[in-house]
Parts: sequence; structure tokens; C-alpha cells
Amino acid sequence: MRIGLVCYPGLGGSGIVASELAHWLAERGHQVWLFATERPFRLPSVTSVRFVEVDVPHYPVFPTPLYDLALAGSLESALRREGLEIIHTHYAIPHAVSAWLASEGRVALVHTLHGSDVTILGLDPAYRSLTARALKRAQGLSAVSVDLARRAEFVFGVRPQVIPNAVDPERFYPRPEARGRYARPNEALLVHASNFRPVKRVPDLIRIFAHLRRKLPARLLLLGQGSELPEVVRLIRELGLEASVEILPPTPHPEEVLGAADLFLLTSEEESFGQAALEALASGVPVVATDVGGVRELVTPEVGRLVELGDFEGFAETAVELLRSPDFEKMRQRARSYAQTHFPPERITRAYETLYEEALARWRSTSGQTEA
Repeated sequence: MRIGLVCYPGLGGSGIVASELAHWLAERGHQVWLFATERPFRLPSVTSVRFVEVDVPHYPVFPTPLYDLALAGSLESALRREGLEIIHTHYAIPHAVSAWLASEGRVALVHTLHGSDVTILGLDPAYRSLTARALKRAQGLSAVSVDLARRAEFVFGVRPQVIPNAVDPERFYPRPEARGRYARPNEALLVHASNFRPVKRVPDLIRIFAHLRRKLPARLLLLGQGSELPEVVRLIRELGLEASVEILPPTPHPEEVLGAADLFLLTSEEESFGQAALEALASGVPVVATDVGGVRELVTPEVGRLVELGDFEGFAETAVELLRSPDFEKMRQRARSYAQTHFPPERITRAYETLYEEALARWRSTSGQTEA
């Protein structure tokens, strides 16, 4: 198939999923073009995926750059030039509308919902109606969790099928030899990775870690960057945790950090799936997370624990209890086995291929197209 994928290029889960899916599809013989404003952070350096940079010009007459129109123009040009059969957008706003505008019925449209495009931006009247219309005109829809699919039905009146995220166990695996770079032998090594948006509640994590440090020697690695970083740095200083918390810049190779950890911590107030948590599980790292959204579908009692949002003391106690449990090493083994069994790239990529095949069949039946 000739597939055009659209994504945001940064640290968020939607960009990671789109970039890696593009690569896996190309590995399976499809021709794949990936559209973004810059080369996506997690797109492999060696890949047959063709990256298309969306140029967003800025004219003084407009208050902000018009990304949605620039994307539509890039897609429309690629439709004419490359003969795309499918446009698959990741994160609905504004990608679904841009793809609809570009396609004019000439190509099958598939959209994957990832989280705040439904739960936050999707509720905004400025975006809700047009996005709903674009989604309803698509030939294929998916969401990354059952929870998000249910919310999408409420917000947009659509029923996406559920295709969870994937993780490559050959890339994400335990790396005990790397542990000494970050922690002393007597310290528990805790990790969090995100784009540091307010919804991730990273300042909460610092407060939780302060509670945990009173009960157990530990170090905390924060992997990423974002708007909340200055507040996180301020709080680390205020609580006197400078010697115990290390902030690492974003890296296209998070597996080198995750594989060294003992426990992954996720404190989000909204989370449709939790890609970083899945990558931790594949690395043999159990997860303690807030009991929200699609995280409930990912973090089972066999591989981690869920804690009520805002319960800092309870979160810290749960983490300490796990780390001290005589069953902890078995939990680490279960975490990796669980990720390998339930979220392999081959199965998830095949699910998207099936979605494409069904979308193409629907498009052909409504457009009068026939198989070549």
C-alpha cells in the first residue's frame, strides 16, 4: 500500500506511535510517507520511510502560523505527486480536518485518537464540531484504549475500534549493567519519562518522591522536557532533593535509561494509554501509576500498582511496598513477559494493516473505484 502518515514530531506518545508504525509498515514492504513539521523524534535514523517536512510559513497578516492549512496543502500535493491510497493521521486535532480538506474523496482516510485530542481539546467548542464531522467522514477510526474509545463516542459520536500501542522487546529490555551510572548499590532507581505537560503532573511526582525518600534510599531520574520543567526544578530545590533527582534531556534512545531502573512512576491526571509505561514494562520495570483512563487497561496487579490521583503518601507507600516485596524480582519478569505477549509490533502493525484494508474497501465501495 501507499500510505501517508501524519503526526506531531515531539515527545508525546502519538508521535512515537506514528513514527514507529511508519517504520514497521515500511519494513513489511509498504511505501510510507511521514508528514510532520520536523523529523519526528523517534523515527529511526535508518529507515525506508520518506519524511515530508510540512513547511508552515508565517505571514504578518495572520496572528499565528496556519499549520492546519499548510498540512492540508502538503497532503494535497503528495496525493497528486505520489498517488497515496491512504492518509492515516495520528491525533485528530487538527489533522483529521486537514486530511479531509486535502482529500476531497480521492483517498481513504484513517484517524487514530490518542488522548487529549478527545479528553481536552476535543471538548473545546472551537474544535469539537468540525473534528466530529471529519471523523465521521473517515473510512477507518481507531483509539489506543477502550477508555478512550468510549470517550470518543461521547465527545464526537463515533465508535473507533481499539488498537493498543506496541513496544519492541528487542529494543526495550533489562539493562542491569547500566544501573551503576545512575544510582548507588543501596539506592532504588526510579524513573519517569514524559513531555512535562501539566496533565502529566510531574510536580506531584517530586512531592511523592520526597515522601518516599523518608522511607527508602532512592534516586529519581526524570527523562524529558516541557512547560512544567521550571516548576519541577523549583520544587526540587525547595524540597532539598538536588542530590537525589537527576533531569536528563530527551533522547531517541530511552531504552538505555528505562532498562536500568527498578520502578517506573506515572502521575498523570489524564492518560489514554501510557506509552512510556509500556516501554518500562518491556524493560522489566514494574509501574506505579495513578488510576486514570487507559492506564487501568495497561497496568495490571501482576505488573504494577494503581493509586488514586492526589494521594501522595499512598503513592510513595505503594512504591516502597513493591520495592521491598520478596516477589519483586518475579514481578519484573512478569512485566517483560506481559509486554512481549500482549503488545508485540508484529501483531499491532497487522491490526493497522487490516484497518487499512477495510478502509480501502469502504472507500472503493462509495467512490466507485475498483481494484486495479
